[in-house]
Amino acid sequence: MININYYAANKFIRGPISLHQLLEFSKYGINAVRIFLYIRLQEGKLVSKGLLSQNQKVWEHAWIKLDNKTCEQTVALHKTHKWDKLRTLEQKGLIELRTGAGRSPEAKIIIPTMH
Repeated sequence: MININYYAANKFIRGPISLHQLLEFSKYGINAVRIFLYIRLQEGKLVSKGLLSQNQKVWEHAWIKLDNKTCEQTVALHKTHKWDKLRTLEQKGLIELRTGAGRSPEAKIIIPTMH
């Protein structure tokens, strides 16, 4: 039996989702798309809690921590693939990345939405 509350609480992405952003991330493989979806999922949770403003004219992306355990459980993103894709996405100008020794990286989407 499927636990509907689990999916309602953990797998909901608050829209709108920019197809332009999704397309740009998809150019770098499935793990890049997983990173995009994870960031948007976490931003949706912040909006739902009232910690992040969702203004339709100006969408401000938040810094999202990408820890190994939650990324793997939520979007099946293993830590070995995570770092490679984060560096690639940062070099290509899709995300901004903050890292520190012994800390999980924090990422912020910087590519425009185009709508």
